[in-house]
Amino acid sequence: MRRALLASAAILVILLVVAAALYAIRARGNRSSGDQPPATSHDTMPGMPGTSPPASKSAGPTRGDVAIDPRRQQLIGVRTAPVTREPLRRTVRTVGVVRYDETKFADINLRLEGWIRDLYVDYTGQPIQKGQPLFTLYSPDLLTTQHEYLLALKTRDQVQTSVIADARERAEQLVASARRRLVLWELPEEEIRRLKDTRQAPDVVTFRSPVSGFVIEKQALQGMRVMPGQTLYKVADLSVVWVEADVYEQEIGLARVGQPATVTLDAYPGETFQGRAIYIYPFVEENTRTVKVRFQFPNRRGRLKPGMYANVEIQARDAEGLTVPANAVLEAGTDQVVFIAEGDGYFTPRRVKVGQRLGDRVEIVDGVKEGEQVATSATFFLDSESQLRAGLQNYERPPAAEGGPAAGPALDITFRSQPDPPRTGETLFEVVVKDGSGQPVTDAEVTVQLFMPAMPTMNMPAMRNETKLPHVGGGVYRGPGQVMMAGRWDVTVTIVKNGQQLGRKQLAVVAR
Repeated sequence: MRRALLASAAILVILLVVAAALYAIRARGNRSSGDQPPATSHDTMPGMPGTSPPASKSAGPTRGDVAIDPRRQQLIGVRTAPVTREPLRRTVRTVGVVRYDETKFADINLRLEGWIRDLYVDYTGQPIQKGQPLFTLYSPDLLTTQHEYLLALKTRDQVQTSVIADARERAEQLVASARRRLVLWELPEEEIRRLKDTRQAPDVVTFRSPVSGFVIEKQALQGMRVMPGQTLYKVADLSVVWVEADVYEQEIGLARVGQPATVTLDAYPGETFQGRAIYIYPFVEENTRTVKVRFQFPNRRGRLKPGMYANVEIQARDAEGLTVPANAVLEAGTDQVVFIAEGDGYFTPRRVKVGQRLGDRVEIVDGVKEGEQVATSATFFLDSESQLRAGLQNYERPPAAEGGPAAGPALDITFRSQPDPPRTGETLFEVVVKDGSGQPVTDAEVTVQLFMPAMPTMNMPAMRNETKLPHVGGGVYRGPGQVMMAGRWDVTVTIVKNGQQLGRKQLAVVAR
């Protein structure tokens, strides 16, 4: 048993070395001659694995089907897993920065000229409440208007008993006009009421905050001269904050307004904050190829502080898709390839289109069907074997002879052996040949060639033999052949009629 394993291992090593050498020779030949790799034939056998689609000029090396007997599969560790359909929880992870809610900014200024007498809110960052005193102001213009208001009130009181209606109406207009000027200068309502009740104009007036929040910018100073429109305080309400995050261009399709989002911060390990997307910027940052997405988060306790870095996680809408284990996908240059297990030790290479990666699984957007089995280990060995097989065999249909008929549709060539799988010694081979329309091809020359790829460079009779099969009717060709030893054999079926090769089919069998 140990000798058998050592022999198998030695054959495997030799096979890989020969594969690399043949591939290098083939590549040099292509470069020197300028020829492109031969196109892959689409002839398939019913019940047997098909060949992979023809490769484009930029698709990389050609691959063929691979046949590995169970003993070799166990030796190299080939495992398979099914293609499964499962819910795909699409998650976008990015980083952002906590920002002020711009809709909750307030710029506190005055509409008149004056001087600040007393300053109550006197440092940046101070929390304030709506109605809280900010400062007192001495303003000659405001003082004059207050006196005008008091005079209008006094005049109105004096003409209340007048029999002249126009006089009473005119007095009311004067009061309303003076009061209107005080209101437009944003004199607090309580100050106007106190002025009316006391009938005395104070030298200074107390101005109060129109909003609640935190002072994020302070320009007001005690004794400062204030001009109309000059910013004295900027106040921000931090009960709600924004987080602006950069989402990569290729992931922006997963983001939408109203989408829930979760934020974590290094300042609070293990804690999460819940919010939602409220705006997606209408342009892409050219330097980073990202789009800013704005999220809104409640912040009643003030723990989210503007300027903090945040880790943002967006949960996109759930969907279903086909997935395979991540180690089943072979990255082959610009291609992604999986090997489909067809049964009985046969593996077919197939190009796939990969979607998102989900931990130890990968979404397959195109190229596989649910329930198919894919190889999940030893994929590099399968790929080497596949390229070696494609290099040793000619998958291209021969061109029509010059002046002869053009090549027609591909033939349907079916190969069988009795017993199946074949055994060493004499074995009965059978080939069924049909044209592209399903009609039997009769009176052709059918040749079955067996080749042992384990030692491709050795020209030994045991490694290669050829059998011609007679036509027995209805497109069926049958005859005895010899299988010289157990192991994997590459079978090439060649169809020739009237001196012209009509088609060729390659497959692999494992003799017992």
